[in-house]
Amino acid sequence: MEHWAPVELVRGAIARDERAVDELLRSIWTRAFRLATTVTGSVALGEDAAQEACVIVHRKVAGLRAAEAFDTWVYRVVMREAARSRRSQRRSHDDAPIPIPRDDTASLDIWRALESLPADLRDVTVFFYFGALKTGEIAAVLRIREATVRTRLTRARQRLRGELRDYDDSFFIRNHTSEVATHAF
Repeated sequence: MEHWAPVELVRGAIARDERAVDELLRSIWTRAFRLATTVTGSVALGEDAAQEACVIVHRKVAGLRAAEAFDTWVYRVVMREAARSRRSQRRSHDDAPIPIPRDDTASLDIWRALESLPADLRDVTVFFYFGALKTGEIAAVLRIREATVRTRLTRARQRLRGELRDYDDSFFIRNHTSEVATHAF
């Protein structure tokens, strides 16, 4: 898993150094925004969720016991806020699918296929292919069993293969993911 911020910076934030906290928030913003936007399918909702996540990080980072736990914790915070935003969006509108924002380098077909996935399958797919997390890391972030992550990935791949039947299977193999994955996070 790629680190959200240098461990020394996290240690400074845990020690309540306000400059370290400010720098930590600046260093996680882009990644939090991208993750939240991908999960919510909306730039506006993603921005709101990322801002809320940063507020939580600011308030609670000093309570972390170890700087090494920061990456998993911040993933959980961003995912929780993104899921909350996604739920509030669905309650306030009809249940029409929320479009995922397009990346200039991304194939529209891939984004449309991701849009078609239910939220639980899309979340693990985004983490695995776009966040480059291992199944154990995804399980820790989402607080589900690793076997559940593997099952959801299998189901997502099956659905994506159906949606993307004109493409070869290299999209579904981690080492040959599309350019989308290299630019998403």
